[in-house]
Amino acid sequence: MFAQLQVGERAAGPGTFPVARGSRDGCLVIQKGHAKFQEAVYRGNVFAVADQAGAALAGGLSDSPVNVCLFNPKGSNMLAVIWWAGIVSLVDPGVAALAVWIGANFNIAAAAVIGTAASPRNCMIGNAKAPSITTLTTATLPAVPVAIDVLGAINAGAITVDTHVKALGKWFDGSLVLYPGGALSFQASAASGAAAMFGSWIWEEVLI
Repeated sequence: MFAQLQVGERAAGPGTFPVARGSRDGCLVIQKGHAKFQEAVYRGNVFAVADQAGAALAGGLSDSPVNVCLFNPKGSNMLAVIWWAGIVSLVDPGVAALAVWIGANFNIAAAAVIGTAASPRNCMIGNAKAPSITTLTTATLPAVPVAIDVLGAINAGAITVDTHVKALGKWFDGSLVLYPGGALSFQASAASGAAAMFGSWIWEEVLI
């Protein structure tokens, strides 16, 4: 395909059809028109939720996660495109060390995930559009989940010695998608001890 490019900066007015800009070596010059996540957020399709109170992770994969989890109801006709998942511990776990996972459940024939409703917010603050995805604490999953991603590890020791407690988090940027009937939760290889774990999720909702 032949593309005609114009080299050099120029100004174009509304309603005009400028030629694509090129560099001196013949490359097409492009740049982002907006901030990375702006388009999806200002359309009201991005949501966030976080634990409002600390909770203790159970030891091993558990079908009763207490930190906030996501459930995509069957028949929602929506995909939850995960942008971010993270959790932070404010205390010594009381064991040698523990790994923190994201656990996944999927069984379209299983009972719906139930629990205490969390408080998600539209990332376009002030937009009243509610998510299709259900956010729950003290949830009851239909089965023990499978670990699909390791967020990090928490070592034993006085966490208060460090002046900055780092979150175990990851930007998935859409590399993890939750289909209707599925659930995602925070899990750990050992019990976290005191109730001081705070989890959070950010996701975008798109039609199937």
